[in-house]
Amino acid sequence: MRYEESPDIVYNETAHLYDHLPRYSRRMDRDFYVAEARACGGRVLELGCGTGRVLLPIARAGVSITGLDLARAMLRVLEEKLAREPSEVRGRVRLVLGRMEEFDLGEEFALITTPFRSFQHLLGVDVQLACLERVRRHLAPAGRFILDVFNVDREVLCRAPDKEEVEDVPEVEVPDGSRLRRTSRVAGLHHTEQYMDLEMFYYVTAPDGRTRRYVQAFKWRYFFRFELEHLLARSGFRVEAVYGNYDRSPLRDDSPEMIFIAAKA
Repeated sequence: MRYEESPDIVYNETAHLYDHLPRYSRRMDRDFYVAEARACGGRVLELGCGTGRVLLPIARAGVSITGLDLARAMLRVLEEKLAREPSEVRGRVRLVLGRMEEFDLGEEFALITTPFRSFQHLLGVDVQLACLERVRRHLAPAGRFILDVFNVDREVLCRAPDKEEVEDVPEVEVPDGSRLRRTSRVAGLHHTEQYMDLEMFYYVTAPDGRTRRYVQAFKWRYFFRFELEHLLARSGFRVEAVYGNYDRSPLRDDSPEMIFIAAKA
């Protein structure tokens, strides 16, 4: 089983809005990943690099990084941002259009990451194992792999799917003078296969008052802690640490994240 929808269809109309969402731009994960990149002592590979929200700060910190993503629209936004960076930053970045379960880059990396839950786009165990096999093949002998997913909210899993949209990003102004707000809803829950149908609705009001609505719909796999530990062990990794947030706090029931630091077994 692969991705359930074309990423170009999903992101074509919303990629240019991604960086204007405060809940993304203010996430705590950037400092965490920059610190890990600085400490790794080599090149970094980011799977699901998107518009470079994490990738660019790492490159600015003096670390060489390869970013892989399967959404052309997201990479186009990142390329536009890179064009405005100094030449030394641009020189540290390589971008690759591809799938995280199929890539073959011909080199090893000191650190491989999957920031902001990109691994959760992989719905089936077969494709999850294929991704982890590619990670292991590309990881240097002493390298580290960081797997980042959300910690399951049991209340969400137990309630009925949302009939109405819920605002998750209040209206903000974007650089062109437009106003942007976003709503979302869990449209379906599939417990046997452990995924949910998510829908996000972007409402953009132009300076002249015209309003457009963009819909981003996708399937989102959810995981439990020991399921992931078993997947990693089955793929030849040992887990060195598990955190519940980017401040490296222990994983607890109410932690928002599950962050696994793994190495080759």
